Amino acid sequence: MKKSFSSFARYLLVVCVCQWPVSLANGQGALQEYLETLAPETELSFLIQSADGTRLAEYHPDKQIPSASIIKIPILLTLLEAVEKDELSLDDRYRLRSQDKVGGAGALQFQADGSLLTYRTLASEMIRISDNTATNILIDKLGMERIQDWLKGRGFTATQLNRKMMDFAAIEQGKQNYTSPGEINQILLMLLDSKSVSAETAASARQLLAACEDRQTLPARLPQQLEVAHKTGTLDYVRGDAGIIFGKQPLVISVFVEHFQEIEEAEKIIAEIGRLAYESYGN
Repeated sequence: MKKSFSSFARYLLVVCVCQWPVSLANGQGALQEYLETLAPETELSFLIQSADGTRLAEYHPDKQIPSASIIKIPILLTLLEAVEKDELSLDDRYRLRSQDKVGGAGALQFQADGSLLTYRTLASEMIRISDNTATNILIDKLGMERIQDWLKGRGFTATQLNRKMMDFAAIEQGKQNYTSPGEINQILLMLLDSKSVSAETAASARQLLAACEDRQTLPARLPQQLEVAHKTGTLDYVRGDAGIIFGKQPLVISVFVEHFQEIEEAEKIIAEIGRLAYESYGN
């Protein structure tokens, strides 16, 4: 009986150790210890990198995941590229139409028809409160194909814009927007590398992302004064956040939790990984 119990105990130990085979840099074990407290059925993927792209911790970083509103990051960068090429100005104005308005996140759906909105306002609202009406106007202005070409031209294949926001007909047809921790991190790293985008574009994007008002995930357990330039995403079955934590050592981090029971539990996991990343690698 003792022999049988001992064998079972060893089996449990192997299961616990192998459940979260996380790659960790610099021998940091706090993150590993935290992950081992999570339920085995937790569907999690994340990537933590330094500003130079060094991978510090990762778990399924190449998994393709429904992006939810995190897809708005490459939409923003495609817009800023068009501004840089003088194809439009952020001060140009758009007249809001009834047919532009969609539900979900955002306040523009409640604005009066005919309201004049600058593209700066549209970009800001797309990131600040994840306004879906603003996002769809920008997709129409830029063209979905152009946004997808922006991604493909930089080698991104997992990150895809295949439908507009709140397009339920497209969803029924199986069309979805996607990303992966690895690719969205790579996009964010461009904002720290002057060779990838212009300094002006990078600064504008960081400023807009820093104004994101959803603070329930990565910023939730960080020092209040710490700047976090990020974009969250939420679906019934996905909660994610991707951004830059500007500690003493800037960190690029994306975390996705899928198929959770309660959204608060997913947010708690993302927030705790953000805190541990900052304390282990960024402080």
